[in-house]
Amino acid sequence: MPESPIKLYAFATSPFVQKVAAVMDYKKIPYTPVFVHPQKKGEIQFSQKKQVPIIDDNGTIVEDSTDIALYLDKRTPEPGIVPADAAAREKVLAIEQWFDEVFAGKFYVACRFGPPANRKRTVQAFVDTSPFNALERIGLPLLSGYLLREVIRSATENWEHAGEQLDELERKLGNGPFLAEQPQPTIADFAVFASLSVITDLQLEGAGMIRERKRIVEWMDRLRPLTSDGTRLYS
Repeated sequence: MPESPIKLYAFATSPFVQKVAAVMDYKKIPYTPVFVHPQKKGEIQFSQKKQVPIIDDNGTIVEDSTDIALYLDKRTPEPGIVPADAAAREKVLAIEQWFDEVFAGKFYVACRFGPPANRKRTVQAFVDTSPFNALERIGLPLLSGYLLREVIRSATENWEHAGEQLDELERKLGNGPFLAEQPQPTIADFAVFASLSVITDLQLEGAGMIRERKRIVEWMDRLRPLTSDGTRLYS
């Protein structure tokens, strides 16, 4: 009996969910997004952490975007996303950790919730993809300024310095075609690309900041034929 597609428990707007989806699309692993209610989280009652992304691979539950990506690389080794060489692997995972701990918040979240126009579109995308009832669909956009006030405050502050994160990304590209000067794309590339492609392909404010950096554009162009674009969880 053929296995069912992997279930990807998700918020469409999460950079970490986007990372996992981009990796699965690169590896051509079938999956079905299961969007989670952000308060009730009934879809992931089996989880203690109750944080997305989570995957259910026909009964095998894996949580945390990095752990999921590494699991997928063992499950479906080709094409690989982690170098075999120990030193190269260390560099790649360090950049992926930088994405998780710095870039995702100071650039991606800052972009989505800093500029008011982006914030409005992000909240609406969240509403459109989440299992809300009719009242919640009306109420969340109206109350989002209050409910997300700390996120908005932090994002607005970080947005003023967002270009610095793109400068750091260019430095991490080095002289190679992919991050950490690797000859083939890795988990680090898909982590960063997944978020940047959302911004450029949904034409959010901030896309121009990305497009004016030639080296980043060339790097993204190398990745585009290999995985999904920024509409991956919105279509």
